[in-house]
Amino acid sequence: MTQNTSTDSEALPLFVDLDGTLIKTDLMFESVCVLLKRNPFNLVTMAIWLLKGKAYLKARLAERVDLRFSSWPFNEEFLDFLNDEKRTGRQLVLISAANERALKKFAKPLQLFETCVGSDEQINLKATAKRQRIEVLTRGKPFSYAGNSRADVSVWEAAAEVIRVNCSSSLARDLCDTKPSRDFDLRGSRVRYLWQAMRPHQWAKNGLLFIPLTLAHQISDAHRLLNTFIGFICFCLVASSVYLSNDLLDLESDRLHSTKKTRPLAAGTLPIQTAMVAAIVLLLAAFALAHLQTKEFVIIILGYWMLAVLYSVLLKRLFLLDLVTLASLYSLRIEAGAQAAQVIASFWLLGFTMTLFFGLAALKRVVELSKSTHAAALPGRAYTRGDLTALTAQGMFACACSVLIFIFYIYAVETQALYRSPERLWPIAGLLSGILFRAWWLARQGALNEDPVLLAVSDRPSQVATALMFVVLWFAI
Repeated sequence: MTQNTSTDSEALPLFVDLDGTLIKTDLMFESVCVLLKRNPFNLVTMAIWLLKGKAYLKARLAERVDLRFSSWPFNEEFLDFLNDEKRTGRQLVLISAANERALKKFAKPLQLFETCVGSDEQINLKATAKRQRIEVLTRGKPFSYAGNSRADVSVWEAAAEVIRVNCSSSLARDLCDTKPSRDFDLRGSRVRYLWQAMRPHQWAKNGLLFIPLTLAHQISDAHRLLNTFIGFICFCLVASSVYLSNDLLDLESDRLHSTKKTRPLAAGTLPIQTAMVAAIVLLLAAFALAHLQTKEFVIIILGYWMLAVLYSVLLKRLFLLDLVTLASLYSLRIEAGAQAAQVIASFWLLGFTMTLFFGLAALKRVVELSKSTHAAALPGRAYTRGDLTALTAQGMFACACSVLIFIFYIYAVETQALYRSPERLWPIAGLLSGILFRAWWLARQGALNEDPVLLAVSDRPSQVATALMFVVLWFAI
């Protein structure tokens, strides 16, 4: 905290903004996400409400959405300050552009504020409207105001004390420093948090697009390689758009998760509205770039996106069907790579992909259940601790099937045509079995802390085994 204040200002009534100031998130956008998760077609309904004004939209959202505030991220430094001020007897008023009905429900368990003032159906209590309301409430007497955005500048201009919370450095510089002021919870770089939320480390999964090109022995063809690389970029953009959308829809369950609660959106370090815009821009960029590819590739990436969205909205909460969906998303990457490179993905490859990634998806659920702090169901999923044994058995069986399919592939007719010595591929089956065994063993020991799909690129023994598999593949050609 930084401050430039006086003893006199500490006796002034303090008016506190909610969105971005007391809490790191935004009540209206939280409600929008809940309503969209309930039914994506609610977007049409909300658009109609918005035509009648933002205040009307907030009023309808407050009626339709019952928010759970207990896990919401606060600006902790500022909250501690408010608690201290409350103990000294200072008058605290929560005033926000959020709907007053939802505002009072939020403030009640805090027991910090003497009163709450929010928007109604006609007036969106923001900027000048908020300043005028405060002046009416104080009868023109001096007051302190805590805010976080440029919409609060007009209120700060009338305030005797300026309190900036979670405020950008550029806005802080623009404000006049002649008044007593305080700063709390300085904001980090939103670009960094957006990059983190896009999960670029997950882009390694899109390397699957290069598998059909490699197995067809066409990796040296510059034209096919370039098309595959363009397809890789398209899938990276779509994947990041889906990750952002998924995090927006899963805010409540992510905040209850032992590790996902630190994600930028769940933690409130990335504004919801920023993530919404970024998700749309990334998706549009992906489809614009995809038009450089074949029509079949565009259809596949569209199907991938639709299935991923359906997974986020519904399928992830359905027992086992969520695992089938995840495996299908990986198989679509393989087929997309084949279409981009204009080669054929054999049914052996697609069958191998489905079984392997079904097993790894089951492993991921086993890890989540093992690390979950919730005794009952896994938040946002259809699994309980009682399902651990069944999930483990199904996952290990699927992984074993993938190795078996690869062994059958060694003796397939098309393999004989592609490889001079197909029997030299046998070590790959052993190396793959070793990687999968290690993944399940790490999970059993509680040492697997990430997506098991990324184990091959992050775990040293698995990295060595993966590299050896490519060496074996080269010798078999």
